[in-house]
Amino acid sequence: MNRRWLGWAALGLAVAATVAFVPPLLLPGEGGSAGLSPAPPSPSAFWVSLHAADEANLRSGARAIDCASCDGGRRVGYIGGPNTLAIRVAGVPTAGERTLLIVYETQDPRTLKVAVGDGPVHALSLAGAGDYLIPARTSLTVFVPAGTSWIRFFNDAGDAPDINRIELR
Repeated sequence: MNRRWLGWAALGLAVAATVAFVPPLLLPGEGGSAGLSPAPPSPSAFWVSLHAADEANLRSGARAIDCASCDGGRRVGYIGGPNTLAIRVAGVPTAGERTLLIVYETQDPRTLKVAVGDGPVHALSLAGAGDYLIPARTSLTVFVPAGTSWIRFFNDAGDAPDINRIELR
């Protein structure tokens, strides 16, 4: 009987501690009994994840390739020389510097050039994971104007890595 009483006491203590130290869960649109409401998003808060193989993107010579290990099951390859990829980013609330994360695949070291709209060209020397089936990631800071813009991926001097997806934060 003592063991059972100890078990119930421990459970009661755990529930009391949880109530005392864990804030209540408030779902969007609920005021909750605590009178808390979610903070409004910052006007500059913006995050988007886009797949390179999306049909809305512009590919000049580059083409979508099936890829079992890629997000979304496809990536865009054959970028380089005259072949380019441009990914449309819409709904950016305010202009400013953002972090661009690029998920790519390459077997050999390659150079990737990136430009947002008519902005400066960023040249990245990427080694990758040494295999087209192993995604790698890199990031850089870019200036993104408010509204809609295009992020171009190219290498006019040689082959570029394949692009799987991007995130813009």
